[in-house]
Amino acid sequence: MNPRQRNQKIEQARRDFVTRKIVTTNGQLHQRIQREGVEGVAEGMQQVYTEVLMDLDESDDDGDLGNAHSSASHTATGDRKNEWEDEEVTIEEQLLYFRTREALQDYDFQGCRNRSKRILIDQDRWDEQMTELVDAYMDYCNRRRSDVAYDGIVKEKHCIMVWSIFDTYNNTSYIRSGYLPFNPLLNKSVVSFQTIELYHHLFMRCPRLGIQPFVRALCDLQGVRFKNNLSVQISAAYDLYIRLVEGVRLKVRQALGRDALNWRMLNNCPCCQYEVVGELELAIRMLLGIDEPPSEDGKSLGPEKEREDNRVGGGDYFLQPEAVDLWDESQWHKWPGWTPKERSPKIPCEDRWSNLKESNTHRTFGHFDVNGVFGGFCRHSFTIVFLDMIRTGEHSKYMLALLNHFMSASREDRQHLGFAENPSGSLGVGYDIACGMTAKIIQSPLNDLAQKERLSMMIGLLHGYAHNRLCQLSFLLLYIQGAGIEDLEVCERYFAQSNALAPVTRYMSKFRRRQAIANYAYHRDNFESYHNLSRFIVSNYKQALGILGRSWDTARALRAVGLLDVENAAHWLDEEKAYLESRQSVPEEDSTKSAYYLALGKLWECQNDLRRARDTFRLESGLPSELNIDANNAEQLVLTERQMVNKQEMEAKLLLDVQSLEERLGLRRDQRWKRDSEAWNSARELVEMAKYRKAADKLEGLTVARIFELSKMNVAGTGYKMRQHIGDAMKKHSKTILSALEEYNACAASLKPPRKLLDWDDILNYTYLSEFDFLRDSRADILDKPWGKPAVREAMSELFKLIRAGEEIDRLHVEIKRLLTYMKEEEEYFATVVRRYRDTDEALAYQIWLHGRERSRFNEVHQTRLKSIQKLKGFTVSNSHFFQPGIGARRQMLHGREVVDEEAEGQNPNDESSDESEAEDEEDERAQAILTIANDPV
Repeated sequence: MNPRQRNQKIEQARRDFVTRKIVTTNGQLHQRIQREGVEGVAEGMQQVYTEVLMDLDESDDDGDLGNAHSSASHTATGDRKNEWEDEEVTIEEQLLYFRTREALQDYDFQGCRNRSKRILIDQDRWDEQMTELVDAYMDYCNRRRSDVAYDGIVKEKHCIMVWSIFDTYNNTSYIRSGYLPFNPLLNKSVVSFQTIELYHHLFMRCPRLGIQPFVRALCDLQGVRFKNNLSVQISAAYDLYIRLVEGVRLKVRQALGRDALNWRMLNNCPCCQYEVVGELELAIRMLLGIDEPPSEDGKSLGPEKEREDNRVGGGDYFLQPEAVDLWDESQWHKWPGWTPKERSPKIPCEDRWSNLKESNTHRTFGHFDVNGVFGGFCRHSFTIVFLDMIRTGEHSKYMLALLNHFMSASREDRQHLGFAENPSGSLGVGYDIACGMTAKIIQSPLNDLAQKERLSMMIGLLHGYAHNRLCQLSFLLLYIQGAGIEDLEVCERYFAQSNALAPVTRYMSKFRRRQAIANYAYHRDNFESYHNLSRFIVSNYKQALGILGRSWDTARALRAVGLLDVENAAHWLDEEKAYLESRQSVPEEDSTKSAYYLALGKLWECQNDLRRARDTFRLESGLPSELNIDANNAEQLVLTERQMVNKQEMEAKLLLDVQSLEERLGLRRDQRWKRDSEAWNSARELVEMAKYRKAADKLEGLTVARIFELSKMNVAGTGYKMRQHIGDAMKKHSKTILSALEEYNACAASLKPPRKLLDWDDILNYTYLSEFDFLRDSRADILDKPWGKPAVREAMSELFKLIRAGEEIDRLHVEIKRLLTYMKEEEEYFATVVRRYRDTDEALAYQIWLHGRERSRFNEVHQTRLKSIQKLKGFTVSNSHFFQPGIGARRQMLHGREVVDEEAEGQNPNDESSDESEAEDEEDERAQAILTIANDPV
């Protein structure tokens, strides 16, 4: 054994002694060696333990302790090693206690002087005790449920000594008594579980509440002075509380059979992921939203301030940075089977979105180690996973890593359950820059998996109208089959509330920051998102019925514009898309003609200025000498001559430009354009159209900025000063928008034929942003097209809203049946598991029951809300069968056996086989009704 190993073993031995894990016999020593799995060091360990106990025994005083010491003396015999022989000990508990106190006072533990490793040392000590501490916590919770809570105020402080013949550690006794210790070894004070639980639940509901304000409030209530060490102690107790809770959750998941990797991510949302046998197959099987918040960053404290901590934190809510870095573009070559592809051409929206520019997404910040979290959520706000954005902006690797993690896990889960390898519907993912990321996915190693999983990138409605029209036709939810009326702005709503974590977590350590975010996400999933499931369904059902209720008005509008076939609307969209794609770049000939027109204009203007300068110079230089004796006149003559020379040089440069453009156009010297010639007028129209487009770009940009400012003003957590600042900026922008609007209308009026003039009401309607690209690129030859008329475009928009509303009704019917089935089968499954463990482990059974109650407490309100849908105006009675629970395709398995009650076993899975055909018939009837109304005479 080398000196380093020897010192480590001595440290371990002393630690075991002070935590009351003392080896007293040779047999127990060998048992310890076998338990530690150490080979070849039995002799060394025995010697180490002997030296430790000898040192401690020699430090005992005479008297009672000496008598106690004499009852456990050691003997040495010949060639045999030092062995300890047990003799009858009458005061072992007292001896252990005093020896522990004495060892702590007299011995300076190795490494404890280095406070940078204090966290590591404490965590090692906690780890040794954690199994027993978790059991003690479960036992305490089980006993507490029958106790009467004390609602008085503690007036006195008592110093207690804990004695227990059942617990190995003092901390176990504290926890079993309802108190949390601050230190893994000795504690002079403890805190009650009720206090820490109160803070935890307050923090989950109000993330801005830090530990220090909470402790200050407690001090105010007790009438004592606040001390900084109190915050440190409560923080340590809170860390221990979280570890205990996580340990209990792990035991519960193991008992439930839900401790598999990624189980939470794949089964978090009942409406999205709890499939039912025989349900309607949706065109889009699941809708997700991905994005990053603006403020959940973490400050890097540096190695001199942040203590070493090897804890990770976050659990399965976070994807590790190592898995994320694999998707950096510089690492793509390491993926097997990937071959580089040609880069796609520049994206039209790249100039509009800063997170599409690599120069912005690769940037780093000096004092922020984590610039935020990149998160994914289903459309009901259940968390998929988080990724730390470490010293970069919104880099594409975060999106690729998140999608790969989710799609790979989903594919493996289907294979494990014996489902079809390829999914029946596509996976819709909403992202504010989906247009640019689609091209990135095609180039990346994720492309093969994305095609197998039928990945479909989309743009949410809030961000969608800020994209150009071509992007909208491909990615806007309004034009995607199966999208329903979903806006996919779930990230904006989620982060609007979670941003309250930022002030508290910004200066936390990496571990505690991720721990706080993960705990918030767990609480949000089970106590907010699940609670709001039925409210979400009812709200969307009402909205969809309201849109379908306008079908008569929509049909009249379609009839007025001559749109009598739904297929024509889709055909017109394809035609518009093809036109916009052809107008992505200005033809080279048109660009050359415009440049030649401008160069000729500058040349003629320069020649006119040169002619005037020459006339002025000849006039001034031709004066009689007696009139040209003034010094000022002499300086003026020199200035005039200089201007004339400059104009001559400018004329020569412009003439070279004109001649170069003439060569590109194939014009001879005698074919130079004349003013008001046909070629001149044609080029002038091109230049005026370019000015018109520039004015449209400026007006559109200001309108987009106004929309984002309005959205920022309504974000929860925006302070008063920030709102005032945004309000002042909007006032200035309003004046700027008015000026840009006047400039646009002037350019539009100068065109032949004149383009449509806009007014302030058009700018206030943010959906009009979709028309800017159409206005910017429109030409006289397409103004007569049906899809080029504003009335037709508006009617088409209403038609697609009507179609999406019908799809939303179908999706909601599937989600309603899934939710009802989930509630029924979950309650049955939890009841079965609780009964199984009630006799063998009552404390664990109680924790399983509590875990089930986290969600089942809201089932009654879900039932009430869902029943109210059947009373809505416009509800179809034939859809009532969707409001009955079915049989889950993912019914929970308990040790290889399905947990299904007799009533469920008696159900026929084929009873719902007609759901799909009935839904298709209903959709056909809606489409036929629209066409019938459109074709009816007035």
